[in-house]
Amino acid sequence: MTMPSVDPTLKRLRDEIAKTGKPLEIRISSLLDNKWPDVINQDTYYDKSRVLREIDIRASIAPIDIGNLELEANLIIECKKSEAFSWVFFTRPYRRFEVDDIAGQYLDEVQMAAKNTGRTEIMFELLKDARLHYSDQKRVGVTYEAFQTGDPHKSQFKEDKGATFEAVSQLRSYVECSNDEDIRIRVPVLPYTIQMSFPCIVFRGSMYEAVVEGNDLGLEKTNHLVLKATFSSAYSIYEKGLLVDIVSEEYFNDYQELIRKDISYLEKRVRKKSDIISSRITEMMSLLESIHKG
Repeated sequence: MTMPSVDPTLKRLRDEIAKTGKPLEIRISSLLDNKWPDVINQDTYYDKSRVLREIDIRASIAPIDIGNLELEANLIIECKKSEAFSWVFFTRPYRRFEVDDIAGQYLDEVQMAAKNTGRTEIMFELLKDARLHYSDQKRVGVTYEAFQTGDPHKSQFKEDKGATFEAVSQLRSYVECSNDEDIRIRVPVLPYTIQMSFPCIVFRGSMYEAVVEGNDLGLEKTNHLVLKATFSSAYSIYEKGLLVDIVSEEYFNDYQELIRKDISYLEKRVRKKSDIISSRITEMMSLLESIHKG
């Protein structure tokens, strides 16, 4: 019996595709399609040096109108995989979620009108004592390292030990530059905008949490942890906090439900505080207008 011939080009293409993270990106995008109305792959942006770059996935909700306020939310994702390296995140106790911890992830109409991300009065009103999924974290990652635990020669693709840093930097740059772009070009219009970004790395590989207590080192495999990071904005002299979720591919469906619950919670907070927030925005807008006229 004659065996069907194998197309060498097709086999070569399959092998080459397997070396990339594209299949992971498409699988994650497909999971998002069922819950998010707007899913974009390879969303482009200009970084601080005006170099065109891209993020793997951006998923957005349809804007939620609440009186003269509008809530927007984005899930920003980088996808990474590794066969040769394990990712290890060193954590410290996380005693209490603070608004400053995610100061780089939100933007409101006053910040945009003032062209200053440091004007956080409105978001403090909305988020003080809030319970987002970050609030449930007992520990957060403060530093990380990739350790070679597999044979790089047997790996399907060439790997970079700095992939963790690259992914975190890409998310940080995307959120920072997107906020700065909104600050630069957006003008105050009704409904007034309140927006939140949730940065995330989806990792296909082995991921561990390391806990150091004195000379003891605890090491445990994990499928989700939060990494604490910061960045500085062109529109503020202060560093902005960023909490980046690191999740395994297997945990991603559960994780996106956490984010959807956060968005639902934020909507309820905005509705509950809409009169106060609207009044504060009106006051701040009047103040900014008088300053500009003066």
